[in-house]
Amino acid sequence: MSTDRCAICERDVETTRHHLTPKNRKESPVAAICESCHRQIHAVFTNHELKHRYDTVAKLRESAEMRKFAAWIRKTDKEHVQVDETERVRDWRG
Repeated sequence: MSTDRCAICERDVETTRHHLTPKNRKESPVAAICESCHRQIHAVFTNHELKHRYDTVAKLRESAEMRKFAAWIRKTDKEHVQVDETERVRDWRG
């Protein structure tokens, strides 16, 4: 982890690398994303959706789920939040 600007919520916090193409880490571009946004991404999107619909930072940022989350977290001073998988993602993962 390093301190950087999160590519989703645009806060200056510790970031982690998010692979934009799941399960293809060797060839996948990465984005610096805070831990909270990273957890949220994986809680609301399946790997299939990430690979086929949300494979760029711009597409992630434009999604209704991440726009809402980013707007909320920008108003807090929290660096780490608990997020729960959506039922849809939980069902997909089995």
